[in-house]
Amino acid sequence: MSGAPARPLALGWEKKLHKTDEFSSVFRFKSVQRGVCLDVHARPNGLGHPRLGLVVARKLLGRAVDRNRVRRVLRERFRIRQHELGPLDIVARLRNPCPVNEIKDEFDRLLDACRSCAKAKP
Repeated sequence: MSGAPARPLALGWEKKLHKTDEFSSVFRFKSVQRGVCLDVHARPNGLGHPRLGLVVARKLLGRAVDRNRVRRVLRERFRIRQHELGPLDIVARLRNPCPVNEIKDEFDRLLDACRSCAKAKP
């Protein structure tokens, strides 16, 4: 036996964007949904599963604990909904500091909108 069994809802290395080029390609695709707290960019990736990248600037949230909490909440929302998304690269960028509950709701709403607009874009 080699390692632990695969967990379908896990958020492992292969489901995250890591390199600058990966983030840049999503931003260049110009499929974005804007909200009060977040911008969610999306691009089809052809991998068969969605990937997530997060941008939470120190300028917006000065304390590391606050930035990490926002990242943790967004990763968890993505992890729960990843089976609905299909093969998309998604980058969520914090625009304004907001309460965590508002960020959760807005992220869910923008994911739904982004899923349809990224597939419709040529």
